[in-house]
Amino acid sequence: MPKKRVLVIDEESAFTRLLQDDLEQRAISVACVYSPGDENSAMAFAPDAVVADKNILNAGAGCLLQAFDKIERKLPLVLMTGTDAKLIHGSADPVQASDAQIVATIPKPFEPNVLAGLIEQYARVSEKEILDSEYIAALVASGRLLDNLVVEFQSKHALTDGSLAGYEALSRLKTRRAISPATIFSAATDILLEIEATLNVFDQVMKLADSLYMRGKSIPVSFNCSAILLTRCDFVDALCSRLYRRRNLRGSILIEVTEENRVANIKVVAEVCHLLSRYGLSVSIDDYGTGHSNIDRIADIPFAELKLDKEIFWAFCDGRVPITMLGSIVDFCHMRGAKSVIEGIETAFHLDKARLLGADEGQGFYWGHAVPPQYLVKDWHAA
Repeated sequence: MPKKRVLVIDEESAFTRLLQDDLEQRAISVACVYSPGDENSAMAFAPDAVVADKNILNAGAGCLLQAFDKIERKLPLVLMTGTDAKLIHGSADPVQASDAQIVATIPKPFEPNVLAGLIEQYARVSEKEILDSEYIAALVASGRLLDNLVVEFQSKHALTDGSLAGYEALSRLKTRRAISPATIFSAATDILLEIEATLNVFDQVMKLADSLYMRGKSIPVSFNCSAILLTRCDFVDALCSRLYRRRNLRGSILIEVTEENRVANIKVVAEVCHLLSRYGLSVSIDDYGTGHSNIDRIADIPFAELKLDKEIFWAFCDGRVPITMLGSIVDFCHMRGAKSVIEGIETAFHLDKARLLGADEGQGFYWGHAVPPQYLVKDWHAA
């Protein structure tokens, strides 16, 4: 069943990040406009309703609503502001001039369920299916993909006592947080854009690892990398150059080789992983149990950590996969001297099941959501 799509026009803030995440959990797709450059991708998103800060609309963003009026049905508009009878009953503001259908004004900040109720009441689902790839293509075409990418860090914890065991860097589109990196960086995306974005993430990872090191905290930090990038000499050379300059971080950073539809030569990937290990970069195999996962990945790649994908873990929790299947993978990791990590731990039940498998570490919303780096290092921007 198609989801309702809502466009949020506002400044980027902790509130809008929370709003995106909450509405997505309610099966409502959300895209944001934080700057004029985001308007092309907003058009590609083709929303069913608009939620906008009144002051931003009056500062010039109201023209976006006029553009929607020309190609779409008149969209319901929720204004984020204090109650203002003048607005509701016909002011001469640019908002009114756009001929948008103002259905409510609500004070900001507000509880997301309030907005969810309004969307349920007024938004009508379009019959046209909009793919995430179309949104990505619009960002790329307008040169806004890299500008909209941000890095957040998800904690990882020991299953024995819940203590902090590490952080994983996650790429997020600040304007559409729900889109996965696998969708952002696919065969349709220029490989050079993916290289630049991955190196930017790696720079943030080194910065966090260095900040933790300076504070006497020996906590590993990991980043995701598609296997296909490890077959690119330009990317590997750039990675090695950075590692050589920061030799004090040896053993503090892991590269998570992700599972995806693009097929890479595993023999080449394994050779590159051996090379990177000589620069002090440990290797983690991510998303194991999905896609093209096969014995070659765990037989040839010199991994220090293996992460079981949440889908296969949840299948075990639901009784659809026997404990022997996942238990044998955990046992294999222990035999190799590698750690096993369970992804997708969101409840106490999940935690109990992960412990039953005998895995070493876990990751998931049970311990909280990913956060911007300034939440972990107070003077992040000054560092």
